[in-house]
Amino acid sequence: MERIARRFYQLALAVVAALCVGLFIYAGGAVVMVVFAAALVAVVLHGAARLICRVLPVRQWVAVVLFLAGFVGSVSLVVHVSGPELVTQLSHLYAALTHERDALHATLDKNPVGHSVLNHIPRFFGGNQTSGPLGAEGAGGGMDFAGSMTNVLTSTFGSAGTLVVIIIAGVYFALSPHLYANGLLRLVPTRYRGSARELIRTTAHVLSAWVAGQMLDMTVVGVLTWVGLSLLGMPLAFPLGLVAGMANFIPYLGTFIGAVPALLIALSISPREALMVAGLYAFIQAFEGYVMSPFIQKRAVSMPPALTILSQTIFGAFLGMWGFAFASPITAVLLAVIDHLSTPLPEDEQV
Repeated sequence: MERIARRFYQLALAVVAALCVGLFIYAGGAVVMVVFAAALVAVVLHGAARLICRVLPVRQWVAVVLFLAGFVGSVSLVVHVSGPELVTQLSHLYAALTHERDALHATLDKNPVGHSVLNHIPRFFGGNQTSGPLGAEGAGGGMDFAGSMTNVLTSTFGSAGTLVVIIIAGVYFALSPHLYANGLLRLVPTRYRGSARELIRTTAHVLSAWVAGQMLDMTVVGVLTWVGLSLLGMPLAFPLGLVAGMANFIPYLGTFIGAVPALLIALSISPREALMVAGLYAFIQAFEGYVMSPFIQKRAVSMPPALTILSQTIFGAFLGMWGFAFASPITAVLLAVIDHLSTPLPEDEQV
């Protein structure tokens, strides 16, 4: 009887803790996502610093500074050499997409069914629906705390300010990762610190593997899209490839998001061009799904496709665009934590 009562108490405690965490994320989702984004930046910087430390006998923080200096210098060189052309192409891409969006909106708005569809699409994407920034309505559910924190991040600082906060916080995390990890461990009771330490290491390893795999995947998709569109004679091939690579940060669904700009521009040229572009993106998607993903998953993080898409839907519904973008790394971390805390299922109990 005492054993049953103890297990019931542990289960109730776990449920209460999960509810508290869920309520915190539900109320201050934008803040949590900013912290998580900063952690991803720190993971990238830490991984790059480790590679530098293997080559040069320097300390961790020196390697981070060297990488930042090299990165800023490389970006400055690229901007100096091809910055004006890139800015021109991006501005042309934005103008073309805006024109095609307005033309599609005018066509759909004349039809009752199309008008009804537009009422459920955000205005930024050419619809008639007005929504809060960064999905604030879906993330906060009208709660005062969520609204106030989102307004601080979006209205006061703006998107650029939020990006600066993420980068600065990520740099500080990468300069002294042990300082912050040990600070978290001090909040854990002494008898649980061993398990907490392993959880922190597991989380760091999973995030590092996911970021490395995703960056490789984004680079390959971006380059293939750029080369393929150039061979097809599509205008603005480089910025479209850049958009496709960046959109692929979101697994599976990001591929379709990245294909929309190219298809809109191709439709403005001819239906034949649109079919060729659609075939190109289908080929790249097949290559990414059947060749790149298995190769990356062997060395990085393996997640079931259905679980990835469901997590994007769930996190997107509760946290808006932030949750939609970071659903995959969050799910990878949660799976790793569950796998670490749970015992393997015996073969005779498997389905």
